[in-house]
Amino acid sequence: MSRTGRRVVLLTVCALAAGVATVKAFGGLGAEGGTRTITTTTPAATAANVPVAPAGPEPQLPRGWRRVRDPQAGFSVGLPPGWTSRRSDGTLVLRSRDRTLAIAVGADRSDPGKIAAPHTYAREAIESLRGYRGLRSSPAREVQEAPYPGALATATGTYADTGVKQAITLVALQRRGDATFTLLAFRSAQSPSSPARRVVGRVVDTLHAERPA
Repeated sequence: MSRTGRRVVLLTVCALAAGVATVKAFGGLGAEGGTRTITTTTPAATAANVPVAPAGPEPQLPRGWRRVRDPQAGFSVGLPPGWTSRRSDGTLVLRSRDRTLAIAVGADRSDPGKIAAPHTYAREAIESLRGYRGLRSSPAREVQEAPYPGALATATGTYADTGVKQAITLVALQRRGDATFTLLAFRSAQSPSSPARRVVGRVVDTLHAERPA
């Protein structure tokens, strides 16, 4: 990926549109009103001649879940029982009943979103989070058996505006030639990790690419 193509993608749990990734955490997680900046690198080649990968069949939902759609962003995803969803400026925000876990889902249809390797996309995104003290990220790793090729990266850090330590998971799934779908999950670092990890994984498994409105 070319350094000359470096660009800034804003993450404020709001909108991932035209290559501008915005994700903003609401309530309970200590990130309300915050702005995080993600830096990604634009590939030297454009996506103009890259064929679009098949969307594939819509994944089956776990029992009791329901499917929610973001027609403008062009995807759908499963919502666990008791959770709420709201669309804010182009990003779909899923939140648990107890408000301890929030997942922001969006689509990046810029050239990097269409053709950048998910591993690189996830690594650069998690390393570029802003607004945290002592942010420590893990190396990105491949996501197994997801609807699309993907990678996952995690980080922990104290959100500067609130002093709340957060655990962050970022999953990037790419339908090559169409978009990279990002799922950015926030939880308090003091809450149990295993239940949150299972829920995030199941939400990832339900994502389906659709034609944007």
